[in-house]
Amino acid sequence: MYNNVVSLKYYKIVLIFFCLFFVNFLSINKCFSNFLSSNNNLEINKNYKFINFELLFGKKSESNPSEILLGLKVNLSPKWKIYWRNPGDAGLPPEINFNNAHNIKSAKLLFPNPKRFDFFGIETFGYEKKVIFPLEIILEQQEQVMSGPLEFNAQVCSDICVPVTHKFNLNKINLNHESKILLEEINTYKNQVPKLAEQNLKLISSDFEDNKLKLTFENNLNIKPYDIIVEDSKGHIYSKPYFTSKENLLNLSLNLNNKKNYNFSALKLTFLTDNFSYQASVGDLTTFKTNNFLNNIDNTLSFQILLIAFIGGFILNFMPCVLPVLSLKMIQLVSLSSKSRTVYNRKLFFNILGILTTFFLLATITYFIKVSGNLVGWGIQFQNPYFLIFMIILTSFFALNLLGIFHYFIPAKLLSILSYKGEGFFGDFLTGMFLTFLATPCTAPLVGTAIGFALSGNMIEIYSVLLIMGFGLSLPLILFGLFPRMISFIPKSGKWLIIFKKLMALLLLITSLWLINVLVELQSNGKKFTESNISDVSIINWNISDNFGLPNQLVKEGKTVFIDVTADWCLTCKVNKIFVIDTKEVLELFKKKNVITLRLDWTKPNEKIKEFLASKGRYGIPFNEIYSPLIPNGKSFPELLTVKVIEEYLDIAK
Repeated sequence: MYNNVVSLKYYKIVLIFFCLFFVNFLSINKCFSNFLSSNNNLEINKNYKFINFELLFGKKSESNPSEILLGLKVNLSPKWKIYWRNPGDAGLPPEINFNNAHNIKSAKLLFPNPKRFDFFGIETFGYEKKVIFPLEIILEQQEQVMSGPLEFNAQVCSDICVPVTHKFNLNKINLNHESKILLEEINTYKNQVPKLAEQNLKLISSDFEDNKLKLTFENNLNIKPYDIIVEDSKGHIYSKPYFTSKENLLNLSLNLNNKKNYNFSALKLTFLTDNFSYQASVGDLTTFKTNNFLNNIDNTLSFQILLIAFIGGFILNFMPCVLPVLSLKMIQLVSLSSKSRTVYNRKLFFNILGILTTFFLLATITYFIKVSGNLVGWGIQFQNPYFLIFMIILTSFFALNLLGIFHYFIPAKLLSILSYKGEGFFGDFLTGMFLTFLATPCTAPLVGTAIGFALSGNMIEIYSVLLIMGFGLSLPLILFGLFPRMISFIPKSGKWLIIFKKLMALLLLITSLWLINVLVELQSNGKKFTESNISDVSIINWNISDNFGLPNQLVKEGKTVFIDVTADWCLTCKVNKIFVIDTKEVLELFKKKNVITLRLDWTKPNEKIKEFLASKGRYGIPFNEIYSPLIPNGKSFPELLTVKVIEEYLDIAK
């Protein structure tokens, strides 16, 4: 019996041993099969008769071992070509795919100087015979090796176009063996990759004449290009320009006959030379106000500018400071409309006259400031403490008058002149001026465009745009004068009117407190925000007086820069800041994209800030702009910001 038990246990042990052996055999077989299949995936490439590929190892960076330079060598048969990063009118650019590779954080394919090909009017850009694309790789872990497949996809063309794919086995790259010969070969082509020209190729004038765009650059590099490639923001490449070099100037003439929809918001120019080539970006050409090109645009947009000014003036009626006064004027007209049509129309007339007179005075002041050779800005009267004191007294007066307090302190004769009751035409005139003064710190949608046009124009443009804007601000009053029955839509006087007046008085008192705060900030010596009291190091208080060219310096370092010009008296700036710029979504987006924010506070007078805005063709705030290596001259945002707009501009910058 004992022997039988032992025997039974023995058989069980043997059976378990064979089961485990079989399971392990299957696992080993599966792993070996996967290994063979992965290696076959790396090694099997289609053989093309017209092209062959080779991956060259250049060097590992001594300062940063995680940075590796490779060269992707392409040999082409005669009459075959491969394309540049922008193929032109036809073709597809080469691309690399490292999704299945291991220990690679990023891989950047660089493109040397291309050749321009012309085939029956179809222009393309690429390479023939032989080219080496420098490949900059950054490892995730510098102590580990990279491995797996690196896939190269391209389109090559002769009489026909053929898509090609080649997979390189990164396991075969020996990072410890550097060849001087291969490194020199890679660097030969890397030196042909266009570099950022920064401020060394600066656009100083533009002109449009006979369907030709003429650009003049300050050529501090003293280069003599053999070709210039001009691209717009949508990737369209213009026909080959005619260009000449003379002393330190580079003149370029671009034929626009073949392109109807011009897009001058951003142009990228690549200057190809026999030695080092350069790339420069040009911002919105409409900022260059002193040339025929823009004068042409101005003439074609004259009606549009006046329409924009009119609509912009109308929008000012709905700004927080203006709305209480305008609402009260409507309420006043309710009681007057049933008494005397003559008094009703006269009060409207003096209101409108007060608005237009104020705009006329603003236009006159603007013109004389310009004639004296000084820069002028929209809303800068709020940088004057005496003007602020006047506005504080005025807003407080209107608020306290609505509450009935002045009935006890002001003589009856003076009160009858200024009051909303009775005829009080001077009070109506003053109300119109008051409306306008409260509207001036606001650069609402369309207002910035019209103001920028006016303040940079001649006398006729200044007066016409500002007066038309005055008519836009007067539009509600004009409509009530032309169509008196519209007043019937407003309820008749009652208890609601007393409550409404108190609410409007409260809004005006809040306005007074806001103006007092602006006055206090204006008179204070301390800085509102400095580098030390900002928790996020990516937000910098830009001292423009000490370093006017800070954005360009940061761009040279490869940084993306967001400029925010704001002021305590700018309500639109506050709206942008609260609802967009300082939101968690935008701050996280800036952090993810490594965006540095430069803030300028224009609450107090600052000639450098005024000069900076004028250089951008802007004369009011808010002003926001983005810089990057791709747009070193900056690209301006619209007055009202949204998260979507910021995302779109960041995509352009990156």
